[in-house]
Amino acid sequence: MKVQYNNAVDLEGKPLQFCIDDGVYTSCDETAHVIDLAGATVHPGIVDAHCHIIPMGLDMLKLHLGSCDSRADVLDKLRDWAKDRSGGWIHAVHYDQTKFSDSKHLSRQEIDSVVSDAPVVLRHSNGHASVANTEALRLAGVNDDTSDPPGGTFVRDGSGQLTGVLLERAHERVTSSAPAPGFEDMVEAVLRAGEKMSDLGVTCASDMMTGRWNLELELRAYAEASRRGCRVRIRLYAQWGSLFGAKGIKPGLLTEMSSEMDPTRCKLAGAKIFADGAIGSATAAINGEFLTTGGSGQLIYEPDRLKRMVRTADEAGWQVAVHSIGDRSTDHVLDAFSETMEPSRHRIEHAMILSDTQIEKIANLDCFVTMQPEFLARFGHAYQKQLGPERASRLKRFRSVLDAGIKLSFSSDRPIVPGDPLDGIEAAVTRPEGFDQAEALDRSTAHKLYSVESAK
Repeated sequence: MKVQYNNAVDLEGKPLQFCIDDGVYTSCDETAHVIDLAGATVHPGIVDAHCHIIPMGLDMLKLHLGSCDSRADVLDKLRDWAKDRSGGWIHAVHYDQTKFSDSKHLSRQEIDSVVSDAPVVLRHSNGHASVANTEALRLAGVNDDTSDPPGGTFVRDGSGQLTGVLLERAHERVTSSAPAPGFEDMVEAVLRAGEKMSDLGVTCASDMMTGRWNLELELRAYAEASRRGCRVRIRLYAQWGSLFGAKGIKPGLLTEMSSEMDPTRCKLAGAKIFADGAIGSATAAINGEFLTTGGSGQLIYEPDRLKRMVRTADEAGWQVAVHSIGDRSTDHVLDAFSETMEPSRHRIEHAMILSDTQIEKIANLDCFVTMQPEFLARFGHAYQKQLGPERASRLKRFRSVLDAGIKLSFSSDRPIVPGDPLDGIEAAVTRPEGFDQAEALDRSTAHKLYSVESAK
């Protein structure tokens, strides 16, 4: 049905009239159904270039710790939640130790004091760490003698005993020991997430970790959710390990499944690699040290290994999107991109800490960068505690990146943050207290980075 919208204004307050027929802009005439917007502002449809769709839908049913700013708050919420559980794993999200007065993690013993007869995992707000109780570690087959996995750490106390704190691949090992969601769970999660995103103005979203559980099952779930009327279009970036290597999906099966998707609603778009961790958990690979740990973070892969992974995906025809938050990590990612056939095809996700030299190199490679302005508003406290006020103030250099001619877009990384694009736009325009105002953008540019540029 052709719909004509009257009495609206655009982002600059200018009068606006437009007509849409089945999602396509068209000419306005007397055949259109007319809706009076009564002076409302019309925003462009948001394209969320980096988020996690199934995890978002699943997290909507988990214990949320975002309001907790003390150890006691976390334990009280966990105790109340456990009273209403009938068994199985207890998953909590948005745990953040940097909100505590001492910025120190809870221990497994503290969680045991509240819940000891069920496995509990408190996932960090950045998604790169967690704290588990003793029962969760036992079910994951982790004990004091377990070696750290490559790219991860089972944190231990001075006597060598596990504290329950899990970083990067260690976090993944324990969380992966919980029962995986089934097909219908995944489909419902996509539909639930799609409805929420659509309510916030999102029209298309890119999932950045497809294959977290089982690539084949997840692809079928996304395709089925699209057939059932998911309210956003979906683009999928499959984890590198689910595409290549010993655990990679068979190419023939991948081709078959891709052919069954309606590409206008759902399609595979690229391959995803994690190069480092996050600032809040002090696992981003940085030059220098984190104030809370004295460490410099963690590279998930050695530089030569990262180069081989990027090259493998590039030669197979994939656009490669690499998570890189720290400047030390980004150096290695840029080196890897520079050895591909067409660096301008590929993407850096986050790029939170950038030097002038790195900005120049990104511009020369002409690769894509996507950033998440909402992080400044949600995690500023963590960045300042981990990096100190001066270094934290220079995070996410929006204006410098644009001025260098880099292909920048904005995105949410939901469910790490709520993901309302208007909150992200506000953060990009105002740069919250403590962040360099010279990197702020005008409102029109911020909208463009969430829409036109994200679509690219």
